[in-house]
Parts: sequence; C-alpha cells; structure tokens
Amino acid sequence: MTTIATFTTPEDAHLFRAYLGDLGIEASLKDEHFIQLFWYYSNTIGGVRIVVDDSDQDDATAAYQTYMEALRAGPYPVNPVRAWPIVLVLSLYVGIPFMLFGRKPLWGQSETDVDEAVLERENTNLDGSQATLKRT
Repeated sequence: MTTIATFTTPEDAHLFRAYLGDLGIEASLKDEHFIQLFWYYSNTIGGVRIVVDDSDQDDATAAYQTYMEALRAGPYPVNPVRAWPIVLVLSLYVGIPFMLFGRKPLWGQSETDVDEAVLERENTNLDGSQATLKRT
C-alpha cells in the first residue's frame, strides 16, 4: 500500500477517492475517523491519507495530478468584493446627523439645566442636607 495524497478534511479525501473509483483504481482512506473527531490534529498527523496498491501507484499519481489541475482551473474568475461604496454610504448616513445637529440634551432640557441638576445632586448629602460645594 502506497500513500498517494493527503487532504486536511475527510470530505476532500472522499471526493478524490470517488474520482479514483471512477477510474477503476481501488483506494482507501487512513486516519479519516480520527481527523473527523479531532479536526485540529489534521496538520499534526498529516491529514487524511489516500492509499492504493503498489500496482496502481503510477495510475493513481497521474490521476492525482489531473484532479488537482482540474481543481485549480476553476470555471469562473473570482472577483474581489467591492464593499467600499456601501461602507461610505452607511458611514455618511449614520454620521451626518450627528455632525449637523450635534448632541441634543435629553428630555428637552438645555445643557445648563442639566449641569445645574448634576451640581445640585452632587451638593446633596445622604441625609438630605445641602453641602457647601460651589461650581468653579
């Protein structure tokens, strides 16, 4: 038995084994169940191995080269994602109201009313008596 290829996932190994089966080459998988249970050890133990008989080694190696070239060919070109227009529009949509109107005080109070309420709350002791802190 000779190892022809290794794959990081059992799914990829099964696809290649099925491809070899279509070509009439008997193949088996090694370490498939271990990788399925402990996927994070895939690189450590070398992944899922495809093994064939020594008599089929040359045919399986040629089939592996053909299979990998077909995977790399890809029927459609991959275009990069162009998300910058969406990000720009969303940034403007979210940011412009804050730039135009600023931060409005809550509950219809002006900023000085809010500051005076905070100062009064800070000047009140726990027993309800007024402290002598002044605004600077």
